[in-house]
This record gives sequence, structure tokens and C-alpha cells, in this order.
Amino acid sequence: MISLAIGGIVLAAAFDTFHLVQGLAVAQERTVRQQQDLRLALEVLEQEVRLAAAESIIAADPDQFLFLANVNGQQTMTTGPVLPGQSVLAVQDGSGWGEGKAVTLCGRQACEVHRLIRAGQRYQLTLAEPVAAPFPVGASVEVSNRVVYYTKRDARGVLNLMRMVDGGANVLVGELNQAQFSYRDEQGRVTRRPSEVKRVLLEMEPTYLGHRTVREVGLRS
Repeated sequence: MISLAIGGIVLAAAFDTFHLVQGLAVAQERTVRQQQDLRLALEVLEQEVRLAAAESIIAADPDQFLFLANVNGQQTMTTGPVLPGQSVLAVQDGSGWGEGKAVTLCGRQACEVHRLIRAGQRYQLTLAEPVAAPFPVGASVEVSNRVVYYTKRDARGVLNLMRMVDGGANVLVGELNQAQFSYRDEQGRVTRRPSEVKRVLLEMEPTYLGHRTVREVGLRS
């Protein structure tokens, strides 16, 4: 009986130890996974913010950064001259360009932003409004995605960092204690004027890390 009792105590202690070790392993795995998700999320943010330029910034606020950028690298060139009043562009390849997408047409002297009235065709893009200025053969045309990173609380009151491209939103980093954007000009001074922004700083504190993390990204010149 004594041996059975001792054996039961040892077995119970072994089970307790097993559950403790298993719990620690699960918690450690969750932390590693969250850190990996955070790293990947910040890499996405950094890659896309680097596509922005001062003239493409729409809003530079503490709770959101909104800009235009060619996220997927959709770009082509005109194969014929473009005259004022023209809305159909002859291009090298317009296939895969979605209806309603914003596009930027740039020549040597100026750029114009337009919207596609229909999906692009193999050698043609059709604009909703005619161009205002002439553009030469070889003018660049690229998609201008509307990109916004912003903070938002969900139904539970949890603060999340969101990413939205052309209207499709998703949680980029969840469960934050705090998060905010700030902006620096060419001299490193704090600014909120889009035309002066040269660097974007994101400061946030994920709940599971317990400390603040900062990511600073320079815009393309």
C-alpha cells in the first residue's frame, strides 16, 4: 500500500511537471510566432511606405498615414503621342489593369492622375476623364494604389494597426497597448505637412511584448 501511495505521488508529480513544461512550451511557441508575425508586418509596412513620395501623401496624422503608391509594380509606357482631350491611351501592355484603378501618367514636364473607366486591354487604357496636357511617346503610366495604415479599436476595444489598399482592409498588427505615427522633414524636424515629409516613424507597443518598438522609414526621393 505504501509503495502504491508513493508511486501515485510520484506519478502525479510527473504529470504536473509535464503539464507545466507543456504550458511553457506552448507559451514560448506563441511568443515566437507573434514576434515573427510582427517582423513580417513591419517588413510589409516598410516596403510600401518606401514607395511613397511627398507629393503622393494625402494625410500624415498620428493615427493614420495615407498615400498613393504602385504597390504591385504595374507600369507601362505610351506607344503614341497623347493630346489634350484624349481619353484612350495606346500603351505597350494594359492587360490586368482593373476598372476604377487610379493611374498616373507622367511625361518630361508634368504628371496627371486619372481613373480607368474600364479594365485595361492588351494595348489600350481608357480613362474616365480626358488628359489636360500633351504627353510624348514613351510617357510612363503606372497604377496609383490608395494605401492607408491606421489605428482602430475593434468591438472588444482592442487597439489594432490596420492596412487598407484600395478599400480592402485587414489587421496588420493586433493587440496593441499604443501605436502612433510621427513624421520628420529633411532636417529631422517634426512635421505634419505632407509636402515636407521625408521620414515616417511608427511607435507601438504590442501587448505580448511589453515594450515599445520603433520603425523608421525613409520615403523615396
